[in-house]
Amino acid sequence: MPTAATSPALWYLTRATGMVTLVLLTASVALGILGVQRWRSARWPRFLTGGLHRNVSLLSVAFLAVHVVTAVTDSFVTIRWVNVFIPFTGSYRPVWLGLGAVASDLLIALIITSLLRQRLGYQLWRATHWASYACWPLALVHGLGTGTDPRHGWALAVLLGSLAVVCAATWWRVGTAGRLHLGRRALGLGAAVMVPVAVLAWTVSGPLQPGWAARAGTPTAASTTTTVTPTAVFATPFTAGLAGTATQTQTDTKGDATITLAATVSGTVNGTFGATISGTAAAGGGVTMASSRATLGPASQPDLFTGRVTTLRGSQLVLTLSEGTTTIYATVNVTIDTAGNLTGTIQTSTTPPA
Repeated sequence: MPTAATSPALWYLTRATGMVTLVLLTASVALGILGVQRWRSARWPRFLTGGLHRNVSLLSVAFLAVHVVTAVTDSFVTIRWVNVFIPFTGSYRPVWLGLGAVASDLLIALIITSLLRQRLGYQLWRATHWASYACWPLALVHGLGTGTDPRHGWALAVLLGSLAVVCAATWWRVGTAGRLHLGRRALGLGAAVMVPVAVLAWTVSGPLQPGWAARAGTPTAASTTTTVTPTAVFATPFTAGLAGTATQTQTDTKGDATITLAATVSGTVNGTFGATISGTAAAGGGVTMASSRATLGPASQPDLFTGRVTTLRGSQLVLTLSEGTTTIYATVNVTIDTAGNLTGTIQTSTTPPA
């Protein structure tokens, strides 16, 4: 790795800029389809579509640059500069990272040829611009296949929402193209139906299934600078200390409240622990648990293990957490003072506590 730096900020920034880049690419493709159809209205002239399309495309390159730089800088996984520009050369999830490299190469080519449009001529520019129809789906599949976010509802909504937007624009384009041959129209509509169905089927059977990280090509060692994976760092059983904060929201109109625990884990292992517990607010403080969520992991991947609080006994929490096909159990004992400062211990095992 050129830079040995591992930080939760880099991890989150890489994921966030990747999502934003895909959203901007989706908007760019949709605006490009509107431009091809010469769509306009009384309040939306054609030049506005063209200008917005160009600006959104340039903005997507800016976010792509941040996405790439943070991914290469973060030493949690081994991603080299050569892997960014030459597809399928990396060791970390090579197929899905390689598709992202192809998509970024195509996007860069699109921007360069657009800036040189006057010198290249319309025909050559237009032929190159067709690459946008390959760039976007490659970026979508890259996001689904190489990331850990698709298992989270918000991220899956963004990814599938992008798919829906482009499919809707494509259906509208094919359906309103008056001079399009009937056979081509049928082929276009068929592809616009079959492609999203195929993507959805693959997503359900692949990235959303437990153990996808291993099948996607995650190497045994997450980085050349270390010989252990994040899961191995948090290998059970272990006992470690906790220090952090506890906050409780105001009781709402239904009498419910949410307690949030956020703590660092130190001792035998080092990382972060978090939990949210929601339910009916108790008179003396605390809540009667109705729903919960818990996370545990190293600082570079704080949600490596995710799960819920299965038992709440006063200041003791029993958790069930999983990462892929690995399930662990944790018993957390906490003490919270009047200022909301949290101290305690966490003990994990591979078998449910008695």
